[in-house]
Amino acid sequence: MRASDAIETELADALARHGLGFARMAPDGTLLARAGAALDWLPEIGGDCLATPLLFGMADELAALRAGARDVVALPSIGLDSGEKISVTISWDEAQEVYSIAAARAFGASETETMLVRERRERRLADEQAEAARRRAHISDALYRDIVESSADLVLRIAADGRISFANTHAQAFCGRGLDAIVGARLDDALRPLDGVGWQALARRANEETFEQKIAAADGRTAWILWRVTWLGAAEGPPEFQAVGRDITRLRELQAEVARAQAQAREALVMRERLTIAHDLHDTIVHALVAVVAQLRLVRKLADRAPDRVPEELARAEDAASAGLARGREALGQVRFQRAGDEGLAVALHRAAGRFRERTGLFLDVEIDENATGVQGELAERLYRIAEEALRNVERHAQASRVRLAAGVFGDDVSIEIADDGRGFEADAAHPGHYGLAGMAEQAQMIGGQFVVQTSPGQGARIVIRAPLVHQES
Repeated sequence: MRASDAIETELADALARHGLGFARMAPDGTLLARAGAALDWLPEIGGDCLATPLLFGMADELAALRAGARDVVALPSIGLDSGEKISVTISWDEAQEVYSIAAARAFGASETETMLVRERRERRLADEQAEAARRRAHISDALYRDIVESSADLVLRIAADGRISFANTHAQAFCGRGLDAIVGARLDDALRPLDGVGWQALARRANEETFEQKIAAADGRTAWILWRVTWLGAAEGPPEFQAVGRDITRLRELQAEVARAQAQAREALVMRERLTIAHDLHDTIVHALVAVVAQLRLVRKLADRAPDRVPEELARAEDAASAGLARGREALGQVRFQRAGDEGLAVALHRAAGRFRERTGLFLDVEIDENATGVQGELAERLYRIAEEALRNVERHAQASRVRLAAGVFGDDVSIEIADDGRGFEADAAHPGHYGLAGMAEQAQMIGGQFVVQTSPGQGARIVIRAPLVHQES
């Protein structure tokens, strides 16, 4: 094998290992040269690059680039058929009158960490021959400069004493200095870091390290740069580092926005929990106290008119107070349990059905479709509370022998049905013991749902709650 062929092979391997690719294209779109797996989507040498899916229809942009109207054409985070994402940058080489196409594997903060772990593991397993090949890949300085000048990242070469020996065009623009002014400058003088984190890698001469750094850019803004620093050693020249920096300022801003949104969501959750507890106490203790007050007023009237009925009415008042106290304790106890919105509607309804059987000993037929499992959040919480209150009403008033609980998702709505074969009642009549019906109807309205009661004396009762899934929280 000729020396030039060996160099080209080693260079192609290095480009593939680092997820890079470089190609040259004639003004008419003909592919002249290609290296690196990141550009395998281009045609064979001599083929028409503009016929590929990624470059199709870009003749005007390339013409503007050639005319000097644009510096580069950047295609960030393009998805390939393989599922991999790459960033492509195209520039015009005026001296050679060809287009330079550079590609690099797209990466974010989390993917970078994964990539670094993989590369460190590969380095530990690599032998001396692989290490020598990686270093020899840098002897082709002309091709290296073409690649880094086409990159949208900041690329620096740093001598062992911490002085800059090379900076690509983007790094020069970021620092606000030309190449002559930046070469020989110390890192801190050129980059103006706003924190002291990062460049310890130069002292350790670690094979590769990644860190984030806060820097004052030349345009006056504060930028966050994700650096990847590699020790190149001295195999083919003076020992130095290569630092590749990506501007992740927008990513950091998005992360801060997400953190703020999460804090607001937690605060809203606390407020919602407080409102839920207040609503539960209103539906239990307040209603019970109203019933007790009504009974006591009746007792006061009967004390003179029908004293023989006083013990009976006092007993009813005591029962109402005891029932309200029990329901209040249960409502407070529910706070300790997992919310239905977290565990899902199906699980919560099965749990409510189990408790109903334990309390009453009644036969309860449960039919809950699997598609109800995905109903969660505020919608699941409201529906669960309505269903639980309906089962409580059956327990207290229906005198039933069989009860049915069904739930499922039908189209864009979720539906729950509770039916019993008990004594029923007049649906339109006022029933002091059935104050929970109004509360259930209010709960259904809060989620844009419908609450329907079908009953008549001696014919049992059927309650149907139907609500749109659009009210479900993500």
